[in-house]
Amino acid sequence: MVSIDLKKIVLKKEYSLIQDVLQATASSVIIETADGQQLLGNSANGHKRYPIDLDGCTLGWVKGDEKAQAIAHLISKLAYRESEKRSLADELLGKYKEISLLFNLSEKIIDSSDIQEVASLALEQACQLLKSDQGTLMLMQDAESLECIARFGKGNLFQETIAVGCGIIGTIAQVGRGEIVNNVASDVRCPSQQTIALMCVPLKSKESVIGAIALSRSVTNPYSAEDLKLLTTMTFQVAGVINALLHERQLKESRQNDLIFRLSSQIRESLELNIILTTAVSEIYRTLNADRCCFLWVQTPAKLAGPLHGSCPVSPSIGGLEVVTESRRSQMLPLVGEYAADAVGSLAQWLGQQSLVKINNVSALEDVPTRTFLQAHDFASLLAVPIKTRSGDIGAICCGTSQEARTWSDSEVALLQAVTNQLAIALDQAELYEHSCRAAQLAQEKAQQLAATLKTLQQTQLQLIQSEKMSGIGQMMAGVAHEINNPVTFIYGNLEFVQEYTRDLVELVKLYQQEYHSPSEGLQQAIENVELPFLLKDLPETLNSMAVGTERIRDIVLSLKNFARSDQSEFKSVDIHEGLDSTLLILRHRLKAQADFPGIEVIKHYSDLPLVHCYPSQLNQVFMNLLANAIDVLEVPPYYHTPRITITTLQLHPNRIQVRIHDNGPGIVAKIRNKLFDPFFTTKDVGKGTGLGLSISYQIITERHKGRLVCQSELGRGTTFLLEIPVKQDDLEMNNARDNIDKRRQSRPY
Repeated sequence: MVSIDLKKIVLKKEYSLIQDVLQATASSVIIETADGQQLLGNSANGHKRYPIDLDGCTLGWVKGDEKAQAIAHLISKLAYRESEKRSLADELLGKYKEISLLFNLSEKIIDSSDIQEVASLALEQACQLLKSDQGTLMLMQDAESLECIARFGKGNLFQETIAVGCGIIGTIAQVGRGEIVNNVASDVRCPSQQTIALMCVPLKSKESVIGAIALSRSVTNPYSAEDLKLLTTMTFQVAGVINALLHERQLKESRQNDLIFRLSSQIRESLELNIILTTAVSEIYRTLNADRCCFLWVQTPAKLAGPLHGSCPVSPSIGGLEVVTESRRSQMLPLVGEYAADAVGSLAQWLGQQSLVKINNVSALEDVPTRTFLQAHDFASLLAVPIKTRSGDIGAICCGTSQEARTWSDSEVALLQAVTNQLAIALDQAELYEHSCRAAQLAQEKAQQLAATLKTLQQTQLQLIQSEKMSGIGQMMAGVAHEINNPVTFIYGNLEFVQEYTRDLVELVKLYQQEYHSPSEGLQQAIENVELPFLLKDLPETLNSMAVGTERIRDIVLSLKNFARSDQSEFKSVDIHEGLDSTLLILRHRLKAQADFPGIEVIKHYSDLPLVHCYPSQLNQVFMNLLANAIDVLEVPPYYHTPRITITTLQLHPNRIQVRIHDNGPGIVAKIRNKLFDPFFTTKDVGKGTGLGLSISYQIITERHKGRLVCQSELGRGTTFLLEIPVKQDDLEMNNARDNIDKRRQSRPY
């Protein structure tokens, strides 16, 4: 609380209002201080005393009658206003001092680029400002420890390394909140018995703790909350500068490491020497912030060709320099080209001896020809690191400044040497890569020939298997159909006459019964033995059943004939629905219900389709493979619902149709679905599948009919095969197909 002098308030000219009030009210009062000193008035009408209060503290008294109470209240208000004015003035003065101190600190640390220097300046300023005997500034080295980088004062109160979470400083760094410990000896976190006061504030940058500042002084002079507030403000400013310097250091190291990594990647990926050299020069130019960076070769006289940048001829025993690539400031002249040995002075000799060339100030160079050459090409300083290849060639990476001399640091030299090591690997591998490319090219050509031959053999094998399979199936079905058809035709043709003869005989018997009413006993016994009434009724029905059966046999024979299409090995215009129905008829025995099998329901959604130009027998083979596979899937228990195959036909546009065969089986996993059309791939047991059905079907649709065959499946919802083919094939394609068929026929040994 600000101290207020009651005497100054009562007698101050600005507060003459008190005297004016006394005169206006004709009050007779006495105003005195708390210790009884009379300030105003000589006599009082009454003996009551009214206090003059300020925040609970009595500054004085007003004696008199009831009017004295109002005067005491007025003086209390004036004292409160004076207290507020003084508090505000003190606060503004403190802010000004704080801002002034922080500004001075900023001026000292903002110009420094060294973290150690910034830490020392900040710690010294904090100790002097807060009158501390010792201090330490620590940075977080990893997530587990703090390391001291600056000290102030004498003594070894603070350790060099503190684990995060241990001791007072380690705990404060872990929590991330400043703290005052005015008696360290009484704190359980500190094993020291020293009776000192300690104040510690973490260095925070964007809510991340990067270190801590700790100060100490005598316990007789404890730290206050204002001290903690001021140190917190200072550490916020210091943390920002240190964090920026840390980031700059990490960025620089990251750039250097990134440069080495990129060059290594270029060596592994491209092995193109020109790309690697250009990339290395460009990256070093940016990383070292040089005015010019280039790569050059140390030339021997035999390698020099073309016009040289120098008037004197080249000595037979001395080589020159060839700059092959560079990065430079836009206002500088290009350096790419060849330079004679006498034009570059001792520079070519130094590099030829594989010596590191580090010239911090070209103007101070004693070698006059070298100094003249470098100054003529805007070099104020030069750093060159040589490199030697396996073949004996010597190159170098050169960096330089053009306006001011530059002291090249050890880290810059180390970076350049690391780059040259990578380039040495690149140069060696580039030569090996060139030789390996030639060998690889020859091997690749042979491998391509073998692959093409293998592919041709595989396709030929599949075509032969397909052709022979279809030929065998067609011949067998045609033979079976022919052998069955002959007797069936004979039976079917005679059935009509047998039915006619039977009707005549039945009519004759009936007429005889009408005419001859009293048969003999023997005849009557014969009629009863043969059950004539039943025979007369059942015989026509039996003949009708035989006719239906022979019709059924004829339909089956026709389906076999349609499926085999032995008479249609060329492109024909056929009804797709007829081929589907023939295939279903052949597979009908597998669709029927049995004792342990509910049967398969077939649903047809046929659209109006035009006649399609195709190989009918091959297309029927595709239908057979797809439908047989669907039946194989649906025959496997358990049966959660009625097994069903849905066949849908569509005309997508005038020259393309689609056949969709869907089953409601368990579906196919993606891993298997991706291999369905591979030759010899099958999921069936040994002896139950060859793995060629879908592969041949795919080849028939895609290659022979220029269509597409895809499989769509979802686990638990079934599988759909989509088959699309053109309605009409191109005439040229049909002619080629016919020629291929004729060639295969002619090549057969039978």
